[in-house]
Amino acid sequence: MKHQYRISPEGRGPEPTDKELLRYRDSGKLVYNYQRASSALHRKPLYRDPKAFVALLLIVLLAWFISEVVDKPAEEPTPQENGRELDR
Repeated sequence: MKHQYRISPEGRGPEPTDKELLRYRDSGKLVYNYQRASSALHRKPLYRDPKAFVALLLIVLLAWFISEVVDKPAEEPTPQENGRELDR
């Protein structure tokens, strides 16, 4: 539903009457939307949702693997290569 707004040089139009305000008041819908929004945040715990749990587990394992690879010190070449001494 798109709202159409009119901007006039005279300023705001007349204020809506009480009858018009009562026509658009719907407190039942407001309460329903509030309850739906507040309960929709945590419907199912993460550990009971298999897809979310596996996704979270994969993310944690990937982060752990990347941290292990990055933290590993670079191996320096040894002075012996194929059993021969290198001349320095």
